[in-house]
Amino acid sequence: MLASSLAVALIAVACTPGGPPLAGFTVSPKSVSVHHQEDWDAGDEPYVIQLGFRSKLGVKNSTSTSFSSQCYSGKLPAADAAPNGTTLEFPSGAADINLGEVQPLDVGDLALSTAPFEIIGTLSFVMERDGVFPEGCAVSDLLNSALSGTVRDALELLIARSDTPPSTEDLINLIVSHITDFLQAAAGLIGAVIEGLGDPDDIVGIAAQIYLPTTGALTDLIKAGLSIGGLFAPGLDQGFIPIDGLPQNLAIKVGPLERTRSYYRFTSDAADYTFVNEIR
Repeated sequence: MLASSLAVALIAVACTPGGPPLAGFTVSPKSVSVHHQEDWDAGDEPYVIQLGFRSKLGVKNSTSTSFSSQCYSGKLPAADAAPNGTTLEFPSGAADINLGEVQPLDVGDLALSTAPFEIIGTLSFVMERDGVFPEGCAVSDLLNSALSGTVRDALELLIARSDTPPSTEDLINLIVSHITDFLQAAAGLIGAVIEGLGDPDDIVGIAAQIYLPTTGALTDLIKAGLSIGGLFAPGLDQGFIPIDGLPQNLAIKVGPLERTRSYYRFTSDAADYTFVNEIR
């Protein structure tokens, strides 16, 4: 009886009466620093393409994707805009992903089924424009066509159509398991898409970000579960996840959905960039 009362009390502390308030979030590319340019001419032309996605655990047909490109917005850099040593700030609205309103949950909210847990994220492609298609946005069109529907289908299968267990502990374990499964699937999917694109523009790096709409104890529990599962290696305090077989230019990060900046260093024999993404 005492244990039951204590559990109820803990759940009551770890939830918000009436459910947590909704908050709006936007993911924006902030800047790119060119340490070593990819082209042999006077400078590179870096730009960004982003794919956003979200899916509610156990809620069929809740999956959605959105696509944004610096080419679509008409805010591509000028020719040779970024020689070695240059930091290029992206124009406002260059390739934003509006995540919409999100409800962050704590442990008690899961236990009381305040709202379904969501998997939310973005794929950010840091590109260098070679000018093979100077008059259009063919690369953006190709990525949109190849990825948007496939990512939506994968999330719908793995997340939205998943059965949700009755206990909070099992639900947290399921969330951790599905995040792992989706990241593994996404890694293979991205690799296959890149291989199929050929070489119209160069993909310098890809930042795959999973945002956890959590607060309080739930954030810590999910992080602990990912760590136990081997996704967070010791010392990866930035949330970057090493996955066997990933190409050098693909970085995956999992962390809480909060207003912050993430820094990605993409280094290869061809180029060396630092990309900064911002959640606001």
